[in-house]
Amino acid sequence: MTQPLRSEPTSHQPAVVCLEPDLFFVPRLCDVIERQGGRAVIVETPEDFVEAVDREFPNLALVDLGAEGDWRRAIARCKMRPHTAQIPIIAFGSHVDAETLQAARRAGADHAWARSRMMETLPEVVKRYLHPPTIYPEGWDAPLSAPARRGIEEFNRGEYFEQHEWLEEAWNEETRPVREMYQGILQIGVAFLQIQRNNWAGAIKMFRRGLPRLRTLPPICQGVDIASLRAAAEAIHHEITALGPERLHEFDQSRFPKIQIVE
Repeated sequence: MTQPLRSEPTSHQPAVVCLEPDLFFVPRLCDVIERQGGRAVIVETPEDFVEAVDREFPNLALVDLGAEGDWRRAIARCKMRPHTAQIPIIAFGSHVDAETLQAARRAGADHAWARSRMMETLPEVVKRYLHPPTIYPEGWDAPLSAPARRGIEEFNRGEYFEQHEWLEEAWNEETRPVREMYQGILQIGVAFLQIQRNNWAGAIKMFRRGLPRLRTLPPICQGVDIASLRAAAEAIHHEITALGPERLHEFDQSRFPKIQIVE
């Protein structure tokens, strides 16, 4: 039975998990992914797909709808859980089987394409998700709100529960898309809180909710040095993933970063 969130040490290269039973197509997938600086994780069953998405925290997941087994349940399961819901899933299958493509969309796939389109656009698609372009959300160049600034001050004091309260208030008050930054920082802080409590699974889940929200933000957003915070949080996520729950206590908590504000 699959054990969620259990992991062996993984590479720093961004992963693409592929449910692909076609041994003739696998070399093509691996070649394109590796050329873009990624790491292909090939699985043959829907059950292994879910386990690999849990383990690898990929930038992208691909599902060949010709795979045997219940791929609908696998897609739905990934999209229903908060720590994997933001991982984009692209399904592909026969262009003449519109019903199957529609079933994949209903299950939660972000896109369901004909195999011919997948083959044609594969390099572009992989590049886009492994190296997402910077997005400048509305409000990115505005000053921090008072609750957001207070939340960051509490974060920097190591008061990770208090930072949650203030940044949640900031998120509730902000109506522009930049509010995602507040939620991303908040969730990184809660991940640190879970490390303090020796809750490995809780920390992993919060990292995987928060990091995608910071991935496409500008390096400096509302004066916050997002690039440095993201790099530090990604490194900690990678390290504690490798440590696992039994060795989480070995992590040096003095390495929790402080958030820099560029006035």
